Amino acid sequence: MKLLITNFWDGGFDGDFFEFFFNKALNGFERTDSAKEADLIVTSLFGYIPTEFAEKTVCYIGENVRPSYVGYKYSLSFDYDTYGGHNFRLPLWWSRLAWDGFEQKPRKANPNNHGYEQLISIKQLTQPRKLDIKIKDNFCAMIAGNPEGLRVNLYNSISKYKQVDGYGNMFNNALRKSKLDVLPEYKFSLCPENSIYGGYVTEKLIDAYAGGTVPIYSGNLLVEEEFNRKAFLNYQAYMNMDAFVDHIKTYDRIIEDYKYIYEQPLLLKEPNLDNAIDFIRNIVWK
Repeated sequence: MKLLITNFWDGGFDGDFFEFFFNKALNGFERTDSAKEADLIVTSLFGYIPTEFAEKTVCYIGENVRPSYVGYKYSLSFDYDTYGGHNFRLPLWWSRLAWDGFEQKPRKANPNNHGYEQLISIKQLTQPRKLDIKIKDNFCAMIAGNPEGLRVNLYNSISKYKQVDGYGNMFNNALRKSKLDVLPEYKFSLCPENSIYGGYVTEKLIDAYAGGTVPIYSGNLLVEEEFNRKAFLNYQAYMNMDAFVDHIKTYDRIIEDYKYIYEQPLLLKEPNLDNAIDFIRNIVWK
């Protein structure tokens, strides 16, 4: 099989989840620069090279953007809607999982505060975890690059109760190492999504959990279709900043309540790539 890859972010295909995924789906492939010769064209949103042959093009949409099907016929996105069989939901957090056979190549140093983390075991997310007897001294960390309005309000409001330690470009405090090296020192991690839409779930929630914290999250309530709502605190379930901060205070002050939420498994069931692989195979071999 010949594959043309275009418009991905720098280093976003070679040695990454998507190279692993398409290798698995196509039983191996070779790269080509010719759209005409390609059996499948894989594009994304991070470049401006127009794609020919839309009927054999699939677009990976790693942002909170709806598929337009301009220049491509198929999509892998955050959306639950299949758009008449043209879309498959493959959320970004899947790319952070240690799938069998997936060995991620180290990402190049970059200014975006992410990509330095090791892969996360699926079992780590589906099984209960135990809280150490010694409670952590540090309250809450936030690792962020984009000063989006709601996340700034969350940071400021929670910091009125106890200071949230900020890391990343949002705080002029660039983090050039794994979040998972920093988060274990904290009880909580403030990890809201950049924007809110049904199905839009990035790596933020699973990184916070894998880092040994209770996630303080903000994301569409459909997140509860896949994630255990008892394992994290979601601002979108409150939509009232004062009430939400009061809720955080309770879990911070009462060790039994904190232990209960901490020891919940994050995922309700194990994700599986089989249907996503079938989606790609049906495009190529239909």
